[in-house]
Parts: sequence; C-alpha cells; structure tokens
Amino acid sequence: MGYSSGRLRSAGIWLRAGAAAALAFSLFASAGCGSESHAAEGPAIDLNKLDTGSYQTKPQDFVPKDPARAARTTEALRLGDIMPLPMEIDPALTHNDDGPHPFTGAEEAAIPALPGGNSFLNGLNYTDFTANTAGFVAGFATAAGSDADYGAAYHLTDAVMIFDSDHAAVSAAKALATSGFYQNPAQPNARDATAVQSTIHPNAEVRWIPNEQFLASWYPVGTFVVLTIVSNSENRRLEQSDLPGLLALSDKAIDVTTEKLTSFRPTRVDELGSLPIDRDGMLRLTLPRPPGDTTADTFDGTLDRHGALQTTNSDPATMAALYDKNGVDAVSYGAGLLVRTRDGAAQSYLDAAYGSRFERRIDSPPGLPNARCTKYHGPSAHAFPFACQVAHGRYVASVWSQQQQDVYQRIAAQYAILANDK
Repeated sequence: MGYSSGRLRSAGIWLRAGAAAALAFSLFASAGCGSESHAAEGPAIDLNKLDTGSYQTKPQDFVPKDPARAARTTEALRLGDIMPLPMEIDPALTHNDDGPHPFTGAEEAAIPALPGGNSFLNGLNYTDFTANTAGFVAGFATAAGSDADYGAAYHLTDAVMIFDSDHAAVSAAKALATSGFYQNPAQPNARDATAVQSTIHPNAEVRWIPNEQFLASWYPVGTFVVLTIVSNSENRRLEQSDLPGLLALSDKAIDVTTEKLTSFRPTRVDELGSLPIDRDGMLRLTLPRPPGDTTADTFDGTLDRHGALQTTNSDPATMAALYDKNGVDAVSYGAGLLVRTRDGAAQSYLDAAYGSRFERRIDSPPGLPNARCTKYHGPSAHAFPFACQVAHGRYVASVWSQQQQDVYQRIAAQYAILANDK
C-alpha cells in the first residue's frame, strides 16, 4: 500500500515518484540532545554510532542550485495542490499511473518511448515542446487507469500548463496540437493524428489516432492550457473503436479541471522569486538529494494532503482515509519522502502505509533498530531493490536505493537530520 517501494526512473523525470516511505522525528520535549536521540515510541539512538556515509546529518535550509527553476517548480506544486485527482473526474480511475508530476520543461515530463527517443507525458511529441510553448511557466500532471492491469484498462492523463498570457496559452495549444504525437522512427507517419471536434469545448484542439484508441486535447482557458490524454488499452487490443467514449472522458476532465482552476491564482512571472520554496519548513528536514541522484522524485518541494494523493501508487481513496486517520497534512520530496502526521500518529501511519507481498524484511541498519527495511522480490523490473522507513514523533520518512549499504546510510542520515533539529 502507499509508498511501499521506489521505482527506477529515467534521468529527467519523477521516478514515478512514486514510492516512498517514512521517517519520523520527535518534537517532544523528551527528545534527546547532542549525540543522543530518544524516540517517544522507540529505543534511545546514539547518533554518533550511525553510519551516515557522506550524507547530510543536520537540518539545513534548502538552497536550490537553480533558483529560477525552483521557483517555477514551486508554482507547479501549488497547482498540484488544487488539481483534481483522476478519480474525481471518473470514479473508476483508482489506479494511479507512473509519470511526471510537476514540470517546467519537456525534459522533466519526458517518458522513454520505444524503440527510442522520448515522448512528452504519455505519447506526445517531445522534440518541439520548447519551440511550441513560448511563455510557458510551469505545469502539473496526474494520471490513472481503471484497472491494475494496464492492458485491460482505460487511462487518463490530466495536465495543466501555466503561461504568462492568454495569448501565449492559445498559441501553445494550437502549436502543440499541430506537433501531435510521438513518431516511431522505424515507422514514419504511423501515428499521424486526425483532428476531431468537441461539441462541448469547441475551442479545444483535439487529435486522435483511431488504430491506437488514443486521443489528446489541448484546451486554452485564460493563462492555462488543460491537456488531457485518453486511451483505451482494452479496446485497442480488441480492435474496437470508441471515439465518443474517449471524447466524453476528455470533456469531463476539462470540465472538472477548469472548475478547480477557478480557485487558483497564478503567480505573476516577476513575482515567482518571492514564492517560499520551503513553505512548511519540511524541506530543511528532508534528506537532500546528492548531485545526479535519481532514486526518488526528481523534484524538491512539498505538496499538501490533496496534492500528495496524486503521487501515491495505491488507491487514492484508501490513502485519503489513511491520511485522515493519521492527520497527514503535508509531504515533502527530496532524496526520499517525508510525511507529516498529527502528534503521536507516525508509527501508526508507517505500519499501515508500507509493505507489500513482494517485500521481505531485512535487518535494520546498525544502531537504528526502529527502522523498517525491506528487499523487493517481485515482478517489476523498475522497483528499487532496497527500501527503509522509520517513524518518530510527527514524521515518517522513506528512502530507496540500488544498494543495501546506501539505503542504510540514507535512512540513518535522515533520522539524524530529524533528531538534530532544535
């Protein structure tokens, strides 16, 4: 359930960001000082005896390497907090799909496409994105399917892109629709699209590929472009066509999304730099990602309760109930994932949120017996082999790695950061 294990991700996008876990940190007055931390629920931990490798072990204000991009990512995360969950568009869309979430350029929303190259989000043309999106500020995407079996489901990707003007949004919608879909170099023109019309949203630029049962719509509204991508894997396999069904889901996504956007006020471009990147103070407590690290979501920032449900790899309704039960109000993303619960609820959340039948418990790191660590033994070729979580106080954190020693060092360092917060 939840963020049970990380998944490998290509170098420019969120793993799916998917998976995560929890580490907890005590804010209680009984917490230890100096080299010793006393978890309210667990044993005393001697921080001097933890193997933390070269990872940071004390809270530190987050300083982005690229402040301008970090500001745009923060704007994207603000958008993610109000974006509808796919199941709010169609109750059957309860199986979140892997994919990018916040993005400030094509490289952050790139998905490897076979037999080579990249697609933008799910199957769109990647190469001309920058040229087609003058005035683009930031975007957020979410995706889900109707069944855990991808081939037996229909799928929706719902994204919003923010532009610096209404004119820029209209121009981008037209250009992106014209640019169309990813083309297989081995089969030129095999994915040429046909223009179709939405009677409900006549201003939408709609294209579809009949033989793939794949439809995309770019709908400009104010300074936004609402991008919906709808496909039906089962119909494609059965060679059945259902353009009305695809259009109906696309139109519903546009309606629900534009309604949500009425509560969102984009930040003026010249004021993006004033956005608080660590708005909840959680990034300073989150293990920073080393240079080039791609073991977790490839963004640094925080989502509120609603926004974080976009990133879970479990049924969002189940996770929403778990969030409510344990008072989860924010999740931060760095070299791992940090969840904030109400006081005293962290261990309860960890016990319920993590674990799957494909994970086997392994020893905890030396000196940190309250950490829960696992090794993955399942069918996914994209899952990280090792994961650890720990709970303490209000916080639950999780980290993943290809190497057991590295995951031990990561969770130990993350624990030390929390324990060293004064």
